[in-house]
Amino acid sequence: MELQKVIHSNNQVRGMSTSDIDELAQFQVNKNRRYTQLYAGKLQGDYLEINLGKLQVFREKLNVGALIEATPASNFVPFAALLSNKDDSKFCGKHIEQNAILQATGGDWDVNFKNNLNVIAAVFDREMFACDIQLLTGQEIPSDWLVSKACLTEPLALTQYATGVNNIINLIQAKPEVVKTENSLRMINDTILKLAFNVLQETTPCNERRVNQSKRCEGVRQVMDYLHSYGDSVPTIPELCKIAKLSERNLQYGFKEYLGVTPIRYLRLLRLNGVRRDLLINQCDSNKVVDVALNWGFIELGRFASEYRQLFQELPSTTLRKAS
Repeated sequence: MELQKVIHSNNQVRGMSTSDIDELAQFQVNKNRRYTQLYAGKLQGDYLEINLGKLQVFREKLNVGALIEATPASNFVPFAALLSNKDDSKFCGKHIEQNAILQATGGDWDVNFKNNLNVIAAVFDREMFACDIQLLTGQEIPSDWLVSKACLTEPLALTQYATGVNNIINLIQAKPEVVKTENSLRMINDTILKLAFNVLQETTPCNERRVNQSKRCEGVRQVMDYLHSYGDSVPTIPELCKIAKLSERNLQYGFKEYLGVTPIRYLRLLRLNGVRRDLLINQCDSNKVVDVALNWGFIELGRFASEYRQLFQELPSTTLRKAS
């Protein structure tokens, strides 16, 4: 089964190239990632992370439109630069503007995109980051740095951050020995800290009080979480309205605003992703595509096969053969 290629240069460098986004999620230990392919294409995901003691840097690429959801541990403080097209991307339900740094530091976050994703990020240990910033500035971390959102920043600082972190990833990938000594590791950590600080101190001030997400947005998130657990039961729109505590009209508007698709379309995409997942791990005892499809509530098998092929660019029987 040629679905993934795992790279282990040493304990500090880990990477994966895969066509199975569930394997990609499982590979990213302790990040609580969840992926759903939303747009048509033959998926290819590439992920590389480098652990540098008190921080981690990583680069991630996906070639087709998808939704990525995460609930990182509270001790992580990640800052990401999006190198791919921002015009078709949303972070926490809002369009990502040019010259924005993504802060994924305030609990749950999600990003969805129509075409492809190319992101560079540095993930700091919260306690160490707070200590280093206080030593650097003599002040505590601004609370606005610890809220999950896309913040506008100075273009040159953002370019230097993305380029600098990417160059460090390339250097260590080519020459892992550069991080074997304490001095070189400390210098690299210090360089990345300063790059991040330069980006963050230029972010647009946010003096307003942080407000709760709108009722519609909260309802959409509740439905998304529910469908990931119970999507195979094919709940009805009235049932989803009850979960979201929204009218059908507001639920429709909410999904279009947040994800760009209707709740019915999202549920169907979720079920198609579920079929692919089960085929890849060969969960069905009889190993028949029809059984897996029926388990996910697809009764019109001809239509199912057509939609599956359109989304994943291969027939479900081809996916099953890969798993076998």
